[in-house]
Amino acid sequence: MACLNLPGDIRYKPENMYVAGIIPGPKQPSLKNLNHYIRPLINDLADSWERGIKFSKTACYPDGRVTRSAVALVVCDLPAARHVASLAGVSSHFYCSACDCYHKSTYGRVDFENWKPRDKDKLRAYAEQWRDAATSAEREALFKAHGVRYSELWHLPYWDPSRQLVIDPMHCLLEGLVPYHTRNLLGLTSKSTVSASTLTAFSYDFGEVPPGTMTPKEMTQISAIQALLVSQITISDQDTCFDKLKDSLSHKNTQPLKFVCNTLGCMPKKVGRTFKIDYVNVLLDWRRGKPLTAPQDEPQFGTAEVLGRICDVIRDTSVPTWLGSVPSNFGEASAGTLKADEWRSLIMVYLPIALVSLWGAGTSHSDELDVRLRVVLDHTMELVSAVYLACGRTMTARRATAYRSYISGYVGKLKQIHPTSSLRPNHHASFHLYDYLLLFGPAHSWWSFPFERLIGILQRLPINHKFGELENTMLRSYIKATKFRCWLARPDCPPAIQECRILFDRVYAPNGATDPLPEDPMDDVVLAPDSAITSAVPEDLFTLIRRRKAVLRASLKYDGIIYSRASTHLGNSQVFFYPGGDRSLTLVPANITYIYGTLTGEMMFAVQRHLPLDPHNRPIDPFSMYSEFPAKLYSTNLQSCLEKVKVSWVVGHFARWAVSDCHTVILSLSRD
Repeated sequence: MACLNLPGDIRYKPENMYVAGIIPGPKQPSLKNLNHYIRPLINDLADSWERGIKFSKTACYPDGRVTRSAVALVVCDLPAARHVASLAGVSSHFYCSACDCYHKSTYGRVDFENWKPRDKDKLRAYAEQWRDAATSAEREALFKAHGVRYSELWHLPYWDPSRQLVIDPMHCLLEGLVPYHTRNLLGLTSKSTVSASTLTAFSYDFGEVPPGTMTPKEMTQISAIQALLVSQITISDQDTCFDKLKDSLSHKNTQPLKFVCNTLGCMPKKVGRTFKIDYVNVLLDWRRGKPLTAPQDEPQFGTAEVLGRICDVIRDTSVPTWLGSVPSNFGEASAGTLKADEWRSLIMVYLPIALVSLWGAGTSHSDELDVRLRVVLDHTMELVSAVYLACGRTMTARRATAYRSYISGYVGKLKQIHPTSSLRPNHHASFHLYDYLLLFGPAHSWWSFPFERLIGILQRLPINHKFGELENTMLRSYIKATKFRCWLARPDCPPAIQECRILFDRVYAPNGATDPLPEDPMDDVVLAPDSAITSAVPEDLFTLIRRRKAVLRASLKYDGIIYSRASTHLGNSQVFFYPGGDRSLTLVPANITYIYGTLTGEMMFAVQRHLPLDPHNRPIDPFSMYSEFPAKLYSTNLQSCLEKVKVSWVVGHFARWAVSDCHTVILSLSRD
């Protein structure tokens, strides 16, 4: 748990997060047993809300104070969210916890203005009916009718799943839509990493199941039968594939098979009693009359050229050290499974640069192929734009509305552009991110990245691998580490002990979370220490500052971000700044050549601007067509003279990739 009263920069530090408990493994608890684990915590939270809790002493109130606490939101992936809230799973027809959309055939709905939030009073009534039911059969019937069991969260008087059980952007977008679009739709992977069973041979509109005509289990089987009927059949091994299809259909119930046959208009013509095998045979005959595989005249997007370009961009793009890396052999099975942060870097930096440079305006293809590739590129960039907006560190009503517009366009065109694609719960859930961005602000302040990192810390703790004991070991070790970390941060901690903090952080902090650079003040003046040693000034810097001696540094940390001179780290030297600090002017890209101290001790940058494109030989800028993707073409040349820039004028880094010998694409990595 995290305290939302804390400022964002310290809220998710391990010492400020509360681990309420660790559930014993090796398997997750059953749907109903999870309530037993969270009940003590929920009881404490209910008391804290209704009566308040008296703390005998706090930093600001030495005589103590009564506080009240409430759960603002619960953030986790979709399956875990349904588990903790005791709602029907995402694979059921009650797939949404936020609105009243029902049945899996409605995943692709984009008429969000007609969606109504689920009524919390009705949900509470359904949950209490389930809790008070006398028999298991009665409970099962209630769950089938409403998709709700009782959760301990209903013990909180303010609990509202439609508003507080949020959709996590990390799982929904970065581990949901982005991998599916990249691997399954664009095919940007080796054949060994994509299962053929996920591909469909053709698209077919089976229609919707009339409400109330089938049980939830039968409706689930109907969806499964429909998916089997459109799956690909290997031409070279048709007999085996049809035998497997027959076996799969034979494991379905008769009523769903009969319903699908009826919707297809191909009922058995047998006289007398009809058996399950008769419906199966009719469906097999129907399938034999359809395309066995997807049309081969469709352009293959995951070609060696495209994968090669993506790998080139990943390998050759200059980026700052804080940006998450992506395997340079992306697309190969040996690259392994990408993590959420790697997917974020891929979709926000490397993939759009590669695809726009290959398929964007100014590239040459045959007329028919050019139109097709441009449509696919524009569709991909709608997803890229939506991710950019959702992952931004600032949020406004305009940005939230723009996000919903892009995600609506992306989902709405999915079946038209990729006919063999399948819609998934995440496609629907992504619409509801709009509501949570307005309710809780930037996703960066509430998504599950910090909690996933905390899980990683716990997993790295030494344990005895004895379930029932290791959970206690992990919890106690974590508490000891956080207490020690808090002690190290105290102003009265002995300096000799503080020297051990670097070693301590290497053991307990997330990878990449530590840095040997000292903390600099978070204001617009960064001062060099009095003990700093001056060095001889290079001739080009002397021309700028007119001094032969100055404090020179290789790197500087300001506002939590590391800046370096180009000779130390090229990626950390690439910055955008406002000329003269005037924010009404256009941002300028430049490279930091030197970091030096003035006579007053203030540290400053000496930079070289990136030159704009030659107006007499200006190529088409394909990146200018996508307003939410902040990339632009520049000349590869830098301004010959140096320019003084205050640290406070800099707004962030940029990524740079050379499109050609004369042109380079510069992508802003500003965190705003």
